[in-house]
Amino acid sequence: MYSSINTNANLVSQVSDVIYMDGYNTVTFTGAVTYSPASTPTITAISPQYGDIFGGYNITLTGTNLGNAAVVIDGITCVYQTSTTTQIICTTGARMNLPKVNSLTISVNGMAAVVQATFMYVLRWSDSRTWGVSTPPVDGDLVDIPLGMTLLVDQNTPNLQGIVVENGTLLFSDEKDLIIQAGFILIKGGKFIAGTESLPYSHQLTFIMYGNLYGAQMPMFGNKGIMCM
Repeated sequence: MYSSINTNANLVSQVSDVIYMDGYNTVTFTGAVTYSPASTPTITAISPQYGDIFGGYNITLTGTNLGNAAVVIDGITCVYQTSTTTQIICTTGARMNLPKVNSLTISVNGMAAVVQATFMYVLRWSDSRTWGVSTPPVDGDLVDIPLGMTLLVDQNTPNLQGIVVENGTLLFSDEKDLIIQAGFILIKGGKFIAGTESLPYSHQLTFIMYGNLYGAQMPMFGNKGIMCM
């Protein structure tokens, strides 16, 4: 089932048809849905925007037409604490696995909310727990960021052989100036984030790329570069 007309959030209200198809029959319900911004819960900001995967801390969701909410991040419930018509506070749970899809769903009083902000579970580079039984990366290491992982770079890196973002997310902290050293950085279906349009990066982010003619070369790309597939 889907709406046959795209809603325009700038309108006071809008009526939309609903078309039902089961593969054999098609039925149109004329004017079955009315969209009204005045009745729609909307999330415009989330603070903080990211937090570690171990959970146990509060996040604040700000918006309009809010109330009792169900917030689910990467399949993990953020436990409802309090709310007003403009603010929701919930406590994050631990997310110890790597989901196939990073997701954020919010419903308020049983109604799906329009979400214009985001929250990400992250693994901090500086946190020893990020690396499990391994030691933190040292010079010459190769760092891989798999599907479902968001690695927050919050300190200067050693001189790495390379960083491969394999459908995961490489996120740069905006808490201080950073220096990233590597032979290459390969973004392979993943995300590479330093600031956003609404919150531009405010510190200095320096990349120093190492390599020479006789060093290891990435197929199709060579070395000493930030590469995207």
